[in-house]
Amino acid sequence: MANNNKKTVLGSRSMARVLKDAKRRTLIESTGSSLRLAGVKVSNKDVEQIINLSILNSIFEKSIEKILSSKQLAVWNYLQKVDSSTPREISEQTKVAYPTVRQAIDKLLRLKKIERIGQGRSTSYRKLHPVRYSEQSNGVNPE
Repeated sequence: MANNNKKTVLGSRSMARVLKDAKRRTLIESTGSSLRLAGVKVSNKDVEQIINLSILNSIFEKSIEKILSSKQLAVWNYLQKVDSSTPREISEQTKVAYPTVRQAIDKLLRLKKIERIGQGRSTSYRKLHPVRYSEQSNGVNPE
C-alpha cells in the first residue's frame, strides 16, 4: 500500500511539472505571436530570455536583503542613483572600504545587475537597465 502512495505522489509531482512546463511554453508562444502581430521582429527564444530575465529580476528584488550584505546593499543603492561611478567614488560616497566595494562590484557583476565601462584606471560601473521591446525599433532597447 505504501508503495502505491509513493507512485501517486511521484506521479502527481511529475504531472504538475509537465503542466507548469506546458503553461510556460504557451506563455512564450502566445507572447511571441502577439509581438510579431504588432510588427516586432522577435523569436520565441528572445521572448523566453526576456521572461527568464524578468523572473530573475523579480526574485532579486524580492530577496535583495538576503542576497546582499548591508555594505553590498549600500553599493547597489548608490549605483542605482548615479549614471556611472568608479570604485573609488563609490567607496567615498557610501563610506564603505575600497576592498569591500570591489567585492560588492564583483558580486553585482556575477548577478548581472551592473556592467563594467572601460578598462584600467578609468573603469567605472553602472546599473544594467531592464531590456524592453520597442515597436519603433523592432528590437531590444534598454530603458
